[in-house]
Amino acid sequence: MAGTRENILVSQSVRDQFLQGMVALDQPNSGIFARDIAAFLRNNNLPLDIVGIDQELSIYDIFVFWHVLAMSIPLSVGNAAHSGPIFLPWHRMYMIRLEENLQQVLGDPDFGLPYWDWAADGEMSVQDQWRSDLWSPAYIGEARGAVRSGPIASMRVRLVQDAQTGRLVSTPPRPIQRAAGLDPRVRTLPTEAQVDVALNQPAYDQFPWNQSVVSHRNVLEGWVQGPQLHNRVHVWIGGDMGPGTSPNDPAFFLNHCNVDRIWQIWMDRVGQVYEPGRNRGPQGHRIDSIMVSIIGQALTPEQVLDPSSWYVYDHQLLA
Repeated sequence: MAGTRENILVSQSVRDQFLQGMVALDQPNSGIFARDIAAFLRNNNLPLDIVGIDQELSIYDIFVFWHVLAMSIPLSVGNAAHSGPIFLPWHRMYMIRLEENLQQVLGDPDFGLPYWDWAADGEMSVQDQWRSDLWSPAYIGEARGAVRSGPIASMRVRLVQDAQTGRLVSTPPRPIQRAAGLDPRVRTLPTEAQVDVALNQPAYDQFPWNQSVVSHRNVLEGWVQGPQLHNRVHVWIGGDMGPGTSPNDPAFFLNHCNVDRIWQIWMDRVGQVYEPGRNRGPQGHRIDSIMVSIIGQALTPEQVLDPSSWYVYDHQLLA
């Protein structure tokens, strides 16, 4: 049975399960140490290295590492997770694997990741946006500074990305940090009108497949007149949501679940369309390209176009 992905600000039961699952996955009991990550990178000749202290990591930390790893693999367009057509299917696969791990630790095979409808909050006043219920102890804690209240106050950041070198750093555990609305480039969240612009794009993606094209994927990723939509949420939250280690903040998954929901609404309207197809377009981004995975079976974009065997969104149940 597929789980249902619901709005975290509407379903308190899903909220509580999500927070409980995040804390459970963040326990450093995986049996994997920073030295094991270093050996994995070295033995596979991957374009990333790790420095810092040796410490046991959590399953949650391995998801953080996975995201940075995919970003470190350059393709002819963008990288293995961003700035090209692969952006939406790669993150769909990534979140499916996190959802499966949450189902396991929660003992609930029907659990679905919640989403945060940030465009609804984007309709609020500037001051109310970072003071909404989401940023309270009942949800995911402080919007600014260290997260010290609520269930995820116990979560710890162990892997960070050095802004200068791009290296992964295993650091002494510390609380999650945020700086919502303080970046002078981005004072507000995206709006519903901006989401409509993404939904009204006729093409999923098109040549030259990069950050310059106007397409559903690129508008939703947020490069067009950016940072917008997905990118804007990362910049607006700031702190640990800024670098490639942004999954350190559970807000990452609420953001990406909403991005995935918008993509699904678009497909509900136009069909399960994905470009580029086979034997055309940039390698690594084609419909049959094997996506970078270190947890679970690696999938292709074609295999995730219909997610109904894994989950449905609440809006689909009302259709």
